[in-house]
This record gives sequence, C-alpha cells and structure tokens, in this order.
Amino acid sequence: MHKLLFAMAVAVAALIAMAGSPSAQDTKKEAKKAALQGNDSKMIRAIAQADMAEVAAGKLGASKAQSAEVKKFAQHMVDDHGKHLAGVRKMAKAKGVQLPSTPAKKHQDALKKLQSASGAQFDKAFMDQMVKNHQDALKLVQATARSAKDKDLKADAQKTAPNIEKHLEMAKSIATSLK
Repeated sequence: MHKLLFAMAVAVAALIAMAGSPSAQDTKKEAKKAALQGNDSKMIRAIAQADMAEVAAGKLGASKAQSAEVKKFAQHMVDDHGKHLAGVRKMAKAKGVQLPSTPAKKHQDALKKLQSASGAQFDKAFMDQMVKNHQDALKLVQATARSAKDKDLKADAQKTAPNIEKHLEMAKSIATSLK
C-alpha cells in the first residue's frame, strides 16, 4: 500500500511539474519572439563594434595623449562606450544574437595607425579619428532608431543618439583647438 501511494505521489508530482513548465515548442516560440531578425541583428552587431572601437581607442588615447584635455576625453570614451557596450551585450544575449569579439576591420586599421603616432601628432590624429568615428556612430544609431523593428533596440538607439551627438561636438571642439 505504501509503495502504491508513493508511486502515485511521484506520478502526480511529475504531472504538476510538466504542466507548470513550458514545453520545448513553447520555449522555441519564446526564443524566436525575443530574437532579433534580419537588419536588427546586423545593426546591434555594428553598434557593438562601434562601442568596442571607442573603448579600444579611448584606452590608447588615455595612455598616449599628450594633452590633458585629450586624455580626459579618451577616458570619457572608455567609460561611456564601455557602459553602453555592456548594455548592448546584455540585450544581444537576451535576443539570441552572437556579437563579434573585436571591432570592425576599419576600426582596427585606424587603431593601428594611431599606435604609430606620438605627442601632438597623436593627439591630433586621435581627435580627428574620434570625430570620424562619432559621425559614423551617430548615423548608425539614427538609422537604427528609425528602422529597427525590435522595440528594445529602437529605444536604446533613440536614447543613445543624444549622447553620441554630445561626444561628436566635444570631439570637434577639441580637434579644432589642437590646430
């Protein structure tokens, strides 16, 4: 009798557990719903790579710049873009998007050029690159804010655009002061 009651209890517990947990099919539907589709996937990857490039360049600028103003700006890029990159990585993971682990080749090439410069030449080249990078990043987030289908990605781009505009204005101002 005890064995029969125990077996029935185990069977009931198993049925309750199965009823409370989503089926494999339901789980796949949820994952598909959360996943970024098509162009949204490309945009989040590009945004992540732009952030990676700013962090890498910022670290280089913080260590190599001659001007205190350039060093301060470089560290600001490490901090701001590093924080944004962490958020993008979290969103990508939740949306099932595998992000690249390095900046795009064009950013890597620009970084290599910067590494060979020094002194005032480095400061000018660095700030010129920051202006170019932020012009490109602004276009990217504005396009994402306009055309992303995913509401989270769209909202992030809308929120990020004003920060990139500020970075661009700061970069232009510093670049002009170095001429």
